[in-house]
Amino acid sequence: MNRLERISAILVKLQSRPLITAREIADQFGVSLRTVYRDIRSLEESGIPISGEAGQGYSLVAGFKLPPLMFTIEEALSFIMAEKLIGHQTDGDTYDVFRSGMDKIRAVLKTTDKDILHNFDQYIVISESHHTPPPVPANVLQPLLKSLLNKQQITLEYKAGYSYEVTCRIVEPQGIFFMSGNWYILAWCKLRNDYRTFHLGRVIDVTTSENSFETAHPPFDKLIKAIYYNDVEIDVHIRVHRDAARDMGKMKYTYGLYEEIEDGEYCFQKYETYSLESFGRWYLMFADKGEIIKPDELKDVIRELIGNIRMQVGPPRI
Repeated sequence: MNRLERISAILVKLQSRPLITAREIADQFGVSLRTVYRDIRSLEESGIPISGEAGQGYSLVAGFKLPPLMFTIEEALSFIMAEKLIGHQTDGDTYDVFRSGMDKIRAVLKTTDKDILHNFDQYIVISESHHTPPPVPANVLQPLLKSLLNKQQITLEYKAGYSYEVTCRIVEPQGIFFMSGNWYILAWCKLRNDYRTFHLGRVIDVTTSENSFETAHPPFDKLIKAIYYNDVEIDVHIRVHRDAARDMGKMKYTYGLYEEIEDGEYCFQKYETYSLESFGRWYLMFADKGEIIKPDELKDVIRELIGNIRMQVGPPRI
């Protein structure tokens, strides 16, 4: 952050709080107190009436009003993400209050930026879920949002979940969605010449490109419905020993855990999954310490997998 950006940020802080200390400013921006004093003096010299007392802090003089704040497009796009999340994680009254605040934010944007926000809303989808969305690193999210906005290709440095192999993929992002406890990006992959889903938690880095999209794509809402929403979400209930539940680690959330209740030496777990086969293969890791409560179809999947294993290893030696 350069000095001009820092001074502007300090001004925003002064507008948003009744009082802020020099130490708070210094700690937030990683500068010395002497630098803070120089920045405050620069604001005063530019005509901003700032009231300050030693040991107390700084504030804007009562009655002074500044022109409406202007937001960068990156900040505005982040607000869109927040609005989506709040709409799915809070009650209706809370969301209405936040949406009212968003309307005020939109009101101070330039006309072109308002149009961008209005059109960008379609690129973020959050399905109904019991999970709380995990945070997405800024070095991944911001370049991704810009790529969606400008329809430009990006390069993903991506770590595969099954082999942990790191590859670089040139992709054309189509949108971001949250499903079964994780953030994903749906993108056209030039390597595979097809649409692929990338787990945002496995994206190591994003490199922007000046190259525009080369492929014509359908609207994101239609695309995501065609690929995902034709599948039926399956409710799975299992009972596992608490040792097995501990060994599952964070992987249980990857496979759709939304409720876990401890009962003595055992845990009752509830999952949402789109693939019984994928869930069954994972369940085999601790099947000797677990019990499938529902659905019966999962038991059939386990039997088939065990049968295939027996065929591969052959009969026991006598």
